[in-house]
Amino acid sequence: MRKRVTNLVVAAFLMAGVGVGYQMSHPANEENPTTSIVVMQAEYPEYDTARDLVGASDLVFHGVVRNIDYRMLDVSTSEGAEEDTGFSDAEAIPYTLYTVEVDKIYKGTIENDTITIKRPGGRLGEEEYIVEDATEISAGRDYLFVTEAYEDTYPSLLNVTQSAYDMDAPQTMSEGGKSEITLSEILALF
Repeated sequence: MRKRVTNLVVAAFLMAGVGVGYQMSHPANEENPTTSIVVMQAEYPEYDTARDLVGASDLVFHGVVRNIDYRMLDVSTSEGAEEDTGFSDAEAIPYTLYTVEVDKIYKGTIENDTITIKRPGGRLGEEEYIVEDATEISAGRDYLFVTEAYEDTYPSLLNVTQSAYDMDAPQTMSEGGKSEITLSEILALF
């Protein structure tokens, strides 16, 4: 246990300077008592309007999530720090990969009827990495995705809270009356 805590502290210090960090670890969860849960913090730009959100994206589309997979990906680039995470050296971090059967493209182009997009976090071995405040994305459901394209890897959601909208969920205001970008506001732009 002491070695595990030391490793998490070292990882937190290494990653704190780049925008992604491990906040805490819990020894188990209800679904699988042998799985440790690691909560990750990720700093991404937040957008005030649907126009700003869509303007920052390369690809906006909706489709049904057909498969969810988990992998460690090296997100560094040869041209310096990776824009989303800040990693500049070879750093493999856990990602969830969503394979989506595309129904409609609103912005950008996709070469096939399916696309795989990525978001930090996921289940690897006996650890589950959860990005703090991330919206839920489930297999078999239809979502509108707002993504950024990359040359040598999967497109990535712009952030963990404003980039995946359930096409069948009712739209509500967040607690405290804070205005959120809604699905209908995004669709009204097209």
